[in-house]
Amino acid sequence: MSKGAVYEKRIEIPSDCQVTLEDRTFTVSGPKGTLSRTFPEPQTTFTIEGNEIVASTEISRKRSKALVGTALAHLRNLFVGVQFGYTYEMKIVYSHFPITVEVKDNELLIKNFIGERGIRKAKLIGDVDVKVTEDEVIIDGIDIEHVSQSAANIQLATKIRDKDRRVFMDGIYVIKKRKGESVKSIV
Repeated sequence: MSKGAVYEKRIEIPSDCQVTLEDRTFTVSGPKGTLSRTFPEPQTTFTIEGNEIVASTEISRKRSKALVGTALAHLRNLFVGVQFGYTYEMKIVYSHFPITVEVKDNELLIKNFIGERGIRKAKLIGDVDVKVTEDEVIIDGIDIEHVSQSAANIQLATKIRDKDRRVFMDGIYVIKKRKGESVKSIV
């Protein structure tokens, strides 16, 4: 244990990742790219010892210990992202009116959703690659937060209000989450 630490946890740095720690900001580089993350919690301290990251706290409260584990989980996600990347597959489901989906800039445009004349829009977050096929939308990126939030925005854009969801099941839904494959290798 570190000097004065009441609780500490360690995570090993993968061999093909480079990690730098400046103030409270980690920068992780790997074969797929580079990600940064800042941890603002003042009660958690970080050090790099050899090929391990040590997160510790001097406060013995449950919340402070939980923050140590949360920080290491975020770092694990950064390692997986820069090594392998994340891919979310979404299925376009419709019963009567065929849905048309296209990507324009950083938005996904959904046309003819349950026969509506207007266009529904879903914002794509960060640096994600989106591939639209006839009945699927595939989102690929190295930051899990950007990939998952983009998928959530798409699913939320096709949420049906004021109708029975058991009958009107039209929408775009997440069907598969993967790590380690890119859009180019799937399509």
